[in-house]
Order: sequence, then C-alpha cells, then structure tokens
Amino acid sequence: MAKGIREREFQNLMIQWSLPMGWGFTAGRSLQRETTQTVIAGQLRDAIVRLNPGVIDGFDVDAVVEEIVTTVNAVEGGLVRANEQVLRLLRGYKEFRDTDGVWHALKVIDFARPTANTLVVSDEVTITVPGKTSRRFDLVYWVNGLPLVVVEVKSPTAKSAWADAAREINNVYATEYPWFFTPNVFAVASDGLKLRFGAVGSPTNLWQPFRSTADDENLSGQADVQRSAQLLLNPSTVLDMLANFTLFDTAGGGADKKYLPRYPQMEAAHLIHERVLEGGSKGLVWHHQGSGKTLLMVFAASLLLADTRTESPTIILLSDRTHLVRQTSGVFTSAMGDAYFHQPATSKELRSLLADDVRGVISTTVHKFADAGKHLSTRNNIIVLVDEAHRTQSAKSKSLAGQMRAALPHAKFFGMTGTPIRNLATDTFALFGEEADPGRVMHRYSVSRSLLDEATVPVMLAPRPVSFEIDDQALQAEFDQFADDFDLDDPDRETLSRKFGRLTSVFANPERIHAVCQDIVDHYLAGAYRNGLKAQVVAFNRELAVAYTDKINELLAGFEASQVLAEVGKHGRITAEVNISVSDSKDEDPAMRPYQLSETEEEEQKRRFLAADDPLCFLVVTAKLMTGFDAPNEGVLYLDKPLKAHTLFQTITRPNRTWVSPTGFVKTSGVVVDYIGLAEEVQRAVVDPTTRGTGKGGGFVTDLSELVAEFRTIFARIEDLFADVDDLDLTVHGYESVRAINVFLDSNPGAAEVFSRDYRLLARLYPLINTDKRVAKYRDGFALFGSAYTTLFKKSSDEERKERLAELGPMVLDIINAHVHSFSVVASQEEALVLDAQGIAILKELLALVRPKSDKGGGEDKRPPSAAEILAHIKAALDKGVEPGSAKYTALAERIKQLRDRIIQNAQDALEFLSEALRIARAIVNAEKHPDEAVVLDDDHVGVLSRIIHDHAPSGLTVTERNLAEEIDQVVTRTLAQAWDNADARNRGARRATAAVFRRYMLKPVGEPYDSTVAYIEAHYLVD
Repeated sequence: MAKGIREREFQNLMIQWSLPMGWGFTAGRSLQRETTQTVIAGQLRDAIVRLNPGVIDGFDVDAVVEEIVTTVNAVEGGLVRANEQVLRLLRGYKEFRDTDGVWHALKVIDFARPTANTLVVSDEVTITVPGKTSRRFDLVYWVNGLPLVVVEVKSPTAKSAWADAAREINNVYATEYPWFFTPNVFAVASDGLKLRFGAVGSPTNLWQPFRSTADDENLSGQADVQRSAQLLLNPSTVLDMLANFTLFDTAGGGADKKYLPRYPQMEAAHLIHERVLEGGSKGLVWHHQGSGKTLLMVFAASLLLADTRTESPTIILLSDRTHLVRQTSGVFTSAMGDAYFHQPATSKELRSLLADDVRGVISTTVHKFADAGKHLSTRNNIIVLVDEAHRTQSAKSKSLAGQMRAALPHAKFFGMTGTPIRNLATDTFALFGEEADPGRVMHRYSVSRSLLDEATVPVMLAPRPVSFEIDDQALQAEFDQFADDFDLDDPDRETLSRKFGRLTSVFANPERIHAVCQDIVDHYLAGAYRNGLKAQVVAFNRELAVAYTDKINELLAGFEASQVLAEVGKHGRITAEVNISVSDSKDEDPAMRPYQLSETEEEEQKRRFLAADDPLCFLVVTAKLMTGFDAPNEGVLYLDKPLKAHTLFQTITRPNRTWVSPTGFVKTSGVVVDYIGLAEEVQRAVVDPTTRGTGKGGGFVTDLSELVAEFRTIFARIEDLFADVDDLDLTVHGYESVRAINVFLDSNPGAAEVFSRDYRLLARLYPLINTDKRVAKYRDGFALFGSAYTTLFKKSSDEERKERLAELGPMVLDIINAHVHSFSVVASQEEALVLDAQGIAILKELLALVRPKSDKGGGEDKRPPSAAEILAHIKAALDKGVEPGSAKYTALAERIKQLRDRIIQNAQDALEFLSEALRIARAIVNAEKHPDEAVVLDDDHVGVLSRIIHDHAPSGLTVTERNLAEEIDQVVTRTLAQAWDNADARNRGARRATAAVFRRYMLKPVGEPYDSTVAYIEAHYLVD
C-alpha cells in the first residue's frame, strides 16, 4: 500500500520505541527468508539448538524445523484452531521424536529469560504466493524467527483511524494469508493517536488499549500511544501473553473463540498468583461492572494451575449463576481436557470431588455448598475465586458462604466485584479485603478508566416518570359507599385498603400499562431498533411482566410499528418475550406456570436475543436477567420498578457493554429509560466505593436532562454569536443561511474559533440526546451549524485538520456528514418539480387522480409537470365534476387559490405543495362519487364523521352516531393542539386518541368504522 511520509515517520517511531526493550531491527527486505515463507527458518533452527542443550544432539534438527514449519502453514481447521495448535507447540507442549525413537518436549522459546531469544522487529515485510496479490505488513515482531506480532499503522494526519487498520488486518491480510497468523499472539492497530490490540479476526469492539492502572488516567495522544507500545510490545509482555494469557474455546458447541486479556485482567491475575505463592489467604478485586471479571478468574486459574510451586491446586470458580459456570467450561476443556475440569451437577457430587482430593478446576455455584459440613477438605492449596462476591458472600456461619468456609477451613478466598457494596449489611471489603491493601482492595479498575479504555460505554439516564391524577375525596367516598353496600366492618375495610391501596394497584392500572408500553415501543422503534440494538424491560412484578409482554406484542403488531419495520426493512415482525422465575412448588400460581422455562429453553431464548437477525427484540423481566446477563447488543433498558443499592446498580449497567453491529454501527452509549423517577437513587447507587471524593461513580451514568440542559446552553451561545447576522432563520437549512453564516465568520476575526469550539461541544452531545423530545426544535439549527462547520473544516490547514480530527474522532465526522445536505434551488412554479422518492410517489398518485392529458402520440406524458400544470389539471377536474357556484365548488376553488399563491423555494416546499394538492384532488374525486354530499374541509367535521359511523356501524351500537362523532372530534382536536416533535408523532397521537374513544364505546379500533374514520381524520384534520 502507498505510504505517506507521516505514516512512515510514525512507523519509524514505533521501531525507535522498541529498540531499548531488546528488539533488534532488520529491514523487511533484508530478512533471511523468501517472501513466500512465514518462518525465518535459520533463526528458528539456531534457537532450537541453543535452547535444548543435552537433548538436541539426538535429533535431526532440520527435520524438527520442517515439522514446525508444516504445522505453522496448516490452517485447514480454521485460523483459531490452527493458532491454538501452533501456540501449544511454542509453549513447549508438543513432543518430537529423536533419531532413537524417543519422544521429547523441545523448547522453541525461552519464557523465563525473554531476552535470551532472538528478538527482531522488521518493517515492510512482504508475503506473497503465486496467484495472489502480494501484501506488505507495516511491522512484524519476530521471536526466534516466528512472527508473533503484526502491526498495522495509519498516519496521525490521515482520515483513516486505528479501526481501519484493524479491519485491514482482519479482512485483507488474515483472509488472504491466514498461515502467516497461525503463530500470532496478537495484532496491533494504531493511528498515532490511539493504539489497540486484539486477536486477529475479532470484531473491532473487542480490540483494547494496553495501559497500566498505575499510570495517569489522563494520558492521551502520542504520549499514550508510546506508553502503550512500551508496555505491550515489551518482550516479557508478549511472551507472558503467549504463555499464560492466550486462551481458546474450541471444545465445540459454538464458534471457535480466542481470548486475550485486558490489561487490568492481566495485572489482577498476576497479583492473585503472587499472593497465593506468598502464602496470603485472601484479596478483593474491584473492577467496574462489565469489564470482564469472569474471564479474569479464568486467567488467574490458568496461571495458578500452570505453576508447579502451587503443588497441583484445586481452583474453585464460584458463581451464583449457572450460566456463568457453563461459559467457562469450553475454555478449560480446550486448555486442559476433560480430566482437569469438573462441573458437578449436584451438591453430593461437589462434596465427593472435594472429599476425594480432586485437583484442577471445579466450576460451581455457592448453592451447592448447602449442608456441606465442616472440614470437608483441609488442604491449604484450595483457591476459591468468587464472581460477584457481594451477592452471596457473608461472614454469618449459617449462610451458604459461611458453610463453604467451614467446609474448606484453610482455603484461600479471592472476591471479584464491581458493585458499590460498602453500604450493604455484609461488608465485602471486610470479608475479602486484606488489611494491608490500600482501602482493602488488592487491585482496582475504576469506572473512569473503564470508560476511557472503551471497555464499557457510558449509560444515559432518561427520566420519563409516569404522572397520574387522583381525586382522593371522590375515591374515598366511592370506597366508603362500596364498603357500606357490602356491610364491611372496620377491620375488613382496613384489610382491603392495605391490600389494594398499595403501589401494585397503581402499576397494574390498565391505562398506565398501556401508556408505559406505548412509550416503550415508540422510543425503541425511533432509536435503538434502527441501530440493531435490543431492549430489556423491568416490570414491577411477575404478573406485570406478563401483562407488559402481551401489551408490547399487541402494539408491535399494530400499523404504526409495521410502518417502522417496513421502513427499516430488517424484519417483517418483531416480538417481546417474558423471562420470570416460576417454581415447581405446589403453591405456585397456576397462572404463572405457562411461563416456566427449562434451562434449555432459557438458553435458547438468550441466544435469540443475542442474535442480531432474530426478531426477538424485547426481554421483559422482573428479577431474572437483571444481573449476570451479558448482552452487548442491549442498547436500552426500560426501568419500571423501584430498586435500590447494588440491585439497582447492576440493573442499570446492563446496557454498558461495547458492541459493533454486523452492519458496522458502533454502540457509543447505553440508555436507561426511567419511569419511576430514580435519579437520586441512581446517583447514590453508582458511587465508586474505592475512590474517595467522587460522588457520582466516575460519571458512567449521566442524567439525560443534564445533557439536554448543556446542549441548550451551548446552542444559545451560538445563537447569540450569530445575533447580528441579518435575516438568519435557524429553521431554514439552506444555501443562503449557510452562506450568511460564513460571510459573518469571515468578516469577524475570532468568531470562527469560538463557533468551532462550541459546535464541537454540541456534536459530542448530540448523539447522546438526539432521540429526546426536548431537542427536537433544535435539530434544524444543529444541522445548519453542521453545514457551516463543514465549510470551515474544508478550509482548514493540514495541522488544523489534524487537531480537529484528534478532538472529534470519526463519530463526530459521521454526525457532521449526516447533516450535510445538497443545496439546490427547486424550480419555480413554471418549471418542473424536482423531488425525492416520496415526492415522486405522491406525484404519480396525484396525476392518476386528476387524469393528466396525453401527449400527441396518445401515450402518457412522462415529463414531470410544473406546479402550474398540476393546478390546471386539478382545476379542470373541478370544473368538470362539481357544479360552479355551489358551496362545494367554492370551498375547493378557495384551496386551489391558496396553493396558487404559494411560492415554492425548496424541495420541502415542493413536497408540502404536492401533499396539499393531493388532498384537494381526492376531495374532487370524492365529490364526483357523492354529488349530494357536502365537501367538508375546515368545518362541520362532526357531520361527516356521523355519516361515516352510520354507514359502517356494527349491529348493536348503543350510542348515536352524532354523539360518538362529537367526542372523536373533541378528542382529536384537543390532541392536535398539543406540542409535537414532528408530523409523524402528531398523527400517531391523533390515531391513538381516536382508538381510545372507540374502546370506550366497546368498538374495536380495527376494521370499520375505525379505518374510515382515521382515513377522514388524516385527510381533513392533519393538514399542515
């Protein structure tokens, strides 16, 4: 690939940083290898001879090298499996046969002394085979002739970013030359401003930075990249990663996976290992929720098992969730085989394993320690790694954790948590924390570091409390009358008041259920669904979880939802399913039994929820899946249940996982929609207990209202800046407005810098709040500012562009581009209309209604008509079909006159003109079909609605058509008087209001007369 000078300079910087760490530099063209070869055979041969004294004399060394090269070049089972086999060989697990037929394990790499290996970094390393396009790797790090690390760099001043480099490795290099990556430990992608490493082939959201928790969190730019390179590419780190922190799951049951550690996992696993070797008995690891504590336990267990100094330990991976137990099984089965991995199905089986002194890994839940008894095993090399240590761990002797400790009196206990548990009655810090550790925390990975590393995404809290009105006096009077009618005494009245006067009654109100579920569906379809994200709903109790599921499915099957689905074009139908705890107890509510899921059914449900293309988009819960369920594609959680403390904390962190959709959408934040009003409780729940003086949890949960307020403030500043721009209308996003702003900025020194700074702040906020109704009125202005900023951006020098790119990042550029429109002046009324696809569709329908004249050849005129021609056609149809001088004629003619006076200035005006013309044309066609009926345009809606209801009334209608029509007219008129974000929302509101009236009169809001009523309302009430 062509290289710019700046890219080459950055590449050279990487080499310079590598030399002091022990790497020697050899240019790619000077390597002793053919460009078709993966391995530098001479260096590999020398290393084998050097690292195996006393054994190697009995071998044909060239044959050993040839066998290794053959293994490296074999990728028939897929890259992940081939990578696993080659790395096992490099770790020294493969045996070779000497000339006497005796098998020996040979060292290929010296892990104890990293610098005893041949360490080479090369640039511009070419790989090619006949019939394929040759490729050139920017940097390759070789250990004993084996390419363990591949680096792809981009220029710091180029538009492409590190993610482009990562995709190039995944989609080009590894796809075309997979055998070059069978010895690969990890790959690195950097644009000079950020550096990320990952397993080849893994999606970009799994590529991570490599830093140190001891460093300053605010390190950024080239200084951050240099520090990352020095940490990650240090030979000791590369070989540590190869020996201890590269795990695979190729045991079957799904796609093959390769696991690499995040740097906090690596640090914490080493600390656990060291403490065990030092004879320590406990330690607490506090890592922010969602940053990978389960995998940390797996890495720590692997370290402990591989070290002979631990004397064949038993590692217990303890969880309170069976699915967390299951997800570790494949890794250990791949690494150690079935013989060293145990997953007891019952408490009896667990007790038997421990009593029999079994070594290796036991993956289980704390519940299986119930009634385990005392001194089940007194060994001191039993190490218990406890996931989510705050939930089930307690010092009380009768608790499950207490029974476990009594059964294993000399075991070592290490707790993993990321939850603010200092406020709980059981202090996890005291139970697991060593007093000598700062704050009783052995290792800490803070909320703020997690966000900076993009290991998790921030969570936006969107308060949408459900208000309701209640007439206390009337309610009490009616209740008293009810009690009197049934001769209830005071105790009975008190019992009923307590039972039905609780919060449950409010939540179970059918109107509230409908209102909340309607809002959930509207919010989801407007935002998260369009990006491929899925949603979880937390209901007050099991009964309401079922009710919400039914209501959401009813709404998802409606016309409005189907319109959105058709527009997105991904699913014909999407659904919600419930996931609640249902027991086998005889006391279980029979109504709940149909919702009981077997373990297999629950796993299948989760699989479908995690699958991007599956129509299961909502999981409705009340307790299950609120914790311990890792769903990266969950973008929004709808919270309609009061929660506190750690349960609230873990629930609101459900959407904080990173995710990239199959279409490339990058999830940058999660959303919690709060129907309860938990803002203050949330702020108490998210406090990081390991950090003094931070009251808001490092900022990972942000109240959307705060962001909206900040957006408004910045927007107002820009408005004030442009106050002196003559005739500037922020609601008109057109060429003249952009030109006026740019003229002002050019003529006012310093204004462009102020505008650019504030616009960049707006652009950072906008993706987080753009679905909020409160910013709807700012969208046109924001788009206008974006166009003006883009013009400035194009004028920038290279250095200025570099600075802005570093600040904005690719996401903001995407936002800018999304709001840049092609500015073209639409033809005048005497010229043809130029429209988008929607306008053309309206135009075709309109011309079909008004019967456009044919051309001379008798065929239809394909030329787009002008506005004047459209009006002429409509006028001709009016003259033909309606008697001149009639009230009907006068009403329609007045509408045409109003249209004739309209000046069409842009595409939006043209679209509105056509829409209005279409309404009039339909009215004329209707007038021709029903010459005796008056045409109602702006008045007497009730009369027409009465006629519609009369014509389609079902048998047994108990109300006069006039009364029903009057109520519909009142409700729709009142609904339309409210403030709406846009026409679609307004129209949906009108349809809902109409449906509500129909339901009140026991009429179905589907079919007739509902359909005709809605059609009339859309034609005659909803005129813009």
